[in-house]
Amino acid sequence: MIISSHLNKIKQLDAGMALLDPLEDFELWFWSAMVAGTNAVNAALHLAQVTPSESAFPSQPGLYYVPEAEGNKFILKEFGDVLHVGRPPIKKEVPLDIHKMMEAMERIEKFRDPCTRGDTEPNAEIISQCKSAYRECIDLLQIRVLDNQK
Repeated sequence: MIISSHLNKIKQLDAGMALLDPLEDFELWFWSAMVAGTNAVNAALHLAQVTPSESAFPSQPGLYYVPEAEGNKFILKEFGDVLHVGRPPIKKEVPLDIHKMMEAMERIEKFRDPCTRGDTEPNAEIISQCKSAYRECIDLLQIRVLDNQK
């Protein structure tokens, strides 16, 4: 995706998350944080020119949906948006701030399967850890965006 699209998705998801009760609406709140955080990582990777900012949307690692005037199609490509941290792996050097964003996303994602697919009940501590990691990811993106505007 292009950077402005990532930033818009983050803004919309963040606004939606603010309307949710993280405990009562955990799954929706959690998935919103994961999607917004992944968009933040992708925007930062584009700003750092590690991955291209383009109208190509990941379907599976290495498989991208590309809208075209004569008809949309799927293409195979090595670099583009990540679906989750590490999927697909990034083969270029990742700047330290983006690496920290990825680590923050991994701290969120470790709760995905246990809390949304397993038998772990979300609690205040899990929510606190996810909120902290999400905020770190978004704050690091904001710094990169500001630095890129200089």
